[in-house]
Parts: sequence; C-alpha cells; structure tokens
Amino acid sequence: MSSFIILIAVLVVVTVGVALLSVAQLRIYRERRARKRNEEVAEQVKRQLADLRNSRPSQQKRVGQSNNDFERTGHEAGQRANESTGQSASKEQDTVGQDADQARATEAEPWASFHLGSIFDRQGESDRAVEAYQQVLDSGHLEAAPRAAFNLGMLFEERGEYNLAEEAYQRTIASGHPEEAPRAAFNLGLMLDKLVEYDRAEEAYREAIASKHAEWASKAEFKLGRRL
Repeated sequence: MSSFIILIAVLVVVTVGVALLSVAQLRIYRERRARKRNEEVAEQVKRQLADLRNSRPSQQKRVGQSNNDFERTGHEAGQRANESTGQSASKEQDTVGQDADQARATEAEPWASFHLGSIFDRQGESDRAVEAYQQVLDSGHLEAAPRAAFNLGMLFEERGEYNLAEEAYQRTIASGHPEEAPRAAFNLGLMLDKLVEYDRAEEAYREAIASKHAEWASKAEFKLGRRL
C-alpha cells in the first residue's frame, strides 16, 4: 500500500513539474515574440528616420518642356526666349516643391525620434531612449520636444537620477505647453515630496495650480491641501 502511495505521489510531482515547465516555456515564448515585435518596430522607425534624413526632394517636371515639341521655325530668337522663360518658371516651381518636401521632413523627423525613444523606453533600453529623446529636444519642435522632456523626466526619476529628472521637468514647464507643463509641475512636486524637499514641492504644486489645468491643477490642490 505504501509503495502505491509513493508511486501516486511521484506521478503527481512529475505531472505538476511538467505543467510548470510548460507554463514557463510558454511565457518565455511569448516574451520572445513580444521582444521581437518591438525590435521590428524599432528597426522600422529607425529606417524611416534614416530615410527622412537622407531623402532629397524630387525634381518636378519642368514647366514649358512641352514647348520644345513644336516645329522649328526661322524665329530662333523667339524660341530661345520662350525656353528661357520656361526654365525660370521651372526653377521657381522646383524651389517651392523642395521647400514643401523639406518642411514635411522637418515636421516628421522629431516625431519619428520620439516614437523611437518610446519603444526603447518600453524595452528597458534607457540609454538609447535618452539619446532619441535628446534628438527631439534638440529639434525644438513645439509639440514633440515638451513631450520628450517630460518622458525624460520620468525616465531619470525611475533611474534615481533626480537632478537630471528635475532638469527635464523644469524644461517641460518652461516650454509653456498647455498639457505637458502642468503635468511636469505636478510630477516634480511628487518627486520633491518623496525626497522630503517639502518647500520646493509646494512651489511645484503651486505652479501646477496656477496653470488652472482641469486635471493637474486639481490634483496639485489636493496634494497641497493634505500638507497644509
């Protein structure tokens, strides 16, 4: 009887072990797939960013080119004048097209870098995320740069680099962005509270309150009200 019980116990242990092993393998498989998808997205964004940097505005078809198809006549001087006028108009249109393409590239590049930084951040590659966010800050983009600065603040705070976090939050606040600046002020207040720098935390909360933002001002009032 005891041998039978031991056999049953062994079978139960083996079954549980196999089940746990299967669950662990499935989890590892899913994590690998998720990591692979993130890496593929990151590579795609990097390729798009490289394409934006290396692209050259396409040349538009010259205006007046069709004028060269008419039959030659003895009025060569008039024909040369028409060709010269067509070339001038073509150059003007080329310049306009190049400016438009350059403007689109200038607008898209900061957002590509921002999304690349977000991907690196989610993957835990904080150094590469910092590098991507810094590129956005350097661009001075009115929308992307404040968002990148705020994300940098959270990233540095998570890493325990509080001086850099405060610098990033202050940069976001200084941008005057209607959404990111109040949020950065509130986050800065929370961080300074955690660091037992209550006077400076109060100053940050009051800055969030002064923004009159529907969410962050009310949250800052609540936090400040609990301390007073």
